[in-house]
Amino acid sequence: MLHCFKKGNSAKDTAEEIFTVYGSGTTTIRTVGNFDMKDEDRSGRPATTDTDIIKTVLTENSRYSVREIVDATNIPKTTVHKHRYEVWVPHLFIRTETGLTNRVSTCDLLLQRHERDPFLKRLVTGDETWILYQNVHRKRTWSKENRPSTIWWDWKGVKSKLKQFWKEGIMRLPERWKKVIEQNGSYIT
Repeated sequence: MLHCFKKGNSAKDTAEEIFTVYGSGTTTIRTVGNFDMKDEDRSGRPATTDTDIIKTVLTENSRYSVREIVDATNIPKTTVHKHRYEVWVPHLFIRTETGLTNRVSTCDLLLQRHERDPFLKRLVTGDETWILYQNVHRKRTWSKENRPSTIWWDWKGVKSKLKQFWKEGIMRLPERWKKVIEQNGSYIT
């Protein structure tokens, strides 16, 4: 289809050419008809309006509850809840002076703790949740022996990636914490 598009063929000509080469049932005019890469304007309120309003309200005070935002904006509760708890909220906070100070302080504390008691090999992660895995040995446990509970990945890795990938990433954290401290909380690359 891309080839036909670059040649300037119409949707009908493109469908016929594909049909000629590959046989019946391979495509239709409807399948190849929309070569436009931009979305058409649609009627109704743009979706970004709610997002922009919610972001503005949260920029003013990041501690507003869903109910307070709903009352102030008349935006549906489900929409506010979805946007209020999306990943972007912490990123708004991190760009403030308080957020940067918190980030530097947290990295400094993590670095000090790691120097006192290396804990990264006991770290278990899942999405954006980090859990310190401390397996206290008891006579009875709720999981099978030598089998962790649901674990997404740890410093040894997961089946989809080589162990070295995860090990190097997690063990590089102290060096990254130092960079955050040196750069006063600015994002590092």
